[in-house]
Amino acid sequence: MLKISKFDLLQDDYTDALAERIIDDFATGEKTTDGRCYEVPIQDITFRCAYTDDEMRGIIKTCVAVIKELISINDNGYTRDRFNAFKAEMKEETNDGIHQLNYITALYNDYKNDNLEELVEEITTYMRVGGVYLMLMAGPGFKQVINGVFERMLDDSDDENIWFSCLYFLIRGAMRMHSDEI
Repeated sequence: MLKISKFDLLQDDYTDALAERIIDDFATGEKTTDGRCYEVPIQDITFRCAYTDDEMRGIIKTCVAVIKELISINDNGYTRDRFNAFKAEMKEETNDGIHQLNYITALYNDYKNDNLEELVEEITTYMRVGGVYLMLMAGPGFKQVINGVFERMLDDSDDENIWFSCLYFLIRGAMRMHSDEI
């Protein structure tokens, strides 16, 4: 069992505390008809988005559930060795966008289960995305975030700060699904 499963972060409901932290860290103070505005950095970009407080709490709860499901996938036999073997098999240096989308999706499909798929579908309800945009842009982007978080989780650190960083990264990745780069 991954060490993250022992931390309070997943045992207690920290939704409101995490929502307040997201507001403190990223809210601009501006509000629109879509909710509170945020300017959020993730990796080398910054994006602007707007979500209601209820949507933000839903995003956070669902992201915690995604982390718990990734733990379950690992507990059911998906290992770092399998993850690395699949990555090595799929790895091909290319700048071809279609190949990159296929790689992201194939890696995600290698470990996903029905519960994880339901959680990804649930998160799209908070994001107000669907159709072709979800299929080609938002979906693969969020699946890439999940791939990155799962890869980091498989390192199985006993540092609670790393686990919090994984969850925080996943939340920001979810927020990016319905956003504009700035």
